[in-house]
Amino acid sequence: MSQNKTAILFLLKLTFFTGAMIISVHGTAQECEYEKNEIDALTELVVKRTVPEILLRINGQPVYIKGQSIGTNKYLKVQYYKYSNYVIQEDREVAFVLSNDEEVTLFPRPMPVDSTKMNDYSDLSTLLIFKLNDEQFQKLKSTPIVLFKYHLISGFVEEPIKGAKQLRLMELLHCLE
Repeated sequence: MSQNKTAILFLLKLTFFTGAMIISVHGTAQECEYEKNEIDALTELVVKRTVPEILLRINGQPVYIKGQSIGTNKYLKVQYYKYSNYVIQEDREVAFVLSNDEEVTLFPRPMPVDSTKMNDYSDLSTLLIFKLNDEQFQKLKSTPIVLFKYHLISGFVEEPIKGAKQLRLMELLHCLE
């Protein structure tokens, strides 16, 4: 009888462990969602654009990030909603501080037109586009971010990235490979 109890206890532990592993693997598996994932008819380049993800909130307003790749070129798009004249300087760099204390500085891609005039919400939101070189892409894809740094007219600001949102950029960039 004691061998029977030991065998049952072993099977219960094994079942629990297996179930926990399945849940863990399923929870960490990255499911990519795209706004666009197709081949451009004109250029014949693969175009991928991820759905927006909230990275953080500034003054209670969401800051969205999304990734885009056109062929081998990779881009990070940051969109935020203006609030009480809180405007990130579009011509200045932004930086992400990684969990290993490295800093990745990104410079905005020159826009042929004013990015604030791109949609009907021009008075409410701004879209910033950053072209990522291979080194920036690899660092941001492989290391969690803990701080977002940007410039306002009044000066330099640092915003902490908290909890699971520290992994959002990594997950998003993995979808562009």
